[in-house]
Amino acid sequence: MGKYDHLKKGYREAVSILREVPGVAEYADSAEVAIGRMITERRKELGYDLQQLADVSGVSFADVCVIEMGLTHHRAGLVVTPDALSKLFKALQIEGLRPMADEEAAAYAANEA
Repeated sequence: MGKYDHLKKGYREAVSILREVPGVAEYADSAEVAIGRMITERRKELGYDLQQLADVSGVSFADVCVIEMGLTHHRAGLVVTPDALSKLFKALQIEGLRPMADEEAAAYAANEA
């Protein structure tokens, strides 16, 4: 048994309980959270702290934090522009992803329905 296995077990149990709270599972599984995790992981791979990523990308420190936490949904009142995401993707050398503007995303969603 590893030194921190008891913490991992406690974390998994807490996550399991939290996912039962209405809205938590949907949030945890959202695209915003997935993008935030991807950005966080890539930032750490490159050895940047939050301020360094903000400086390199030209995106405000506050917006980088909000994006990494996955709090970029309109309901949260925290709207991050596609331009900010594009700057982060470029700074982190993430290729093959292009954020959509709200109008473009709405049109895409309408066509998928």
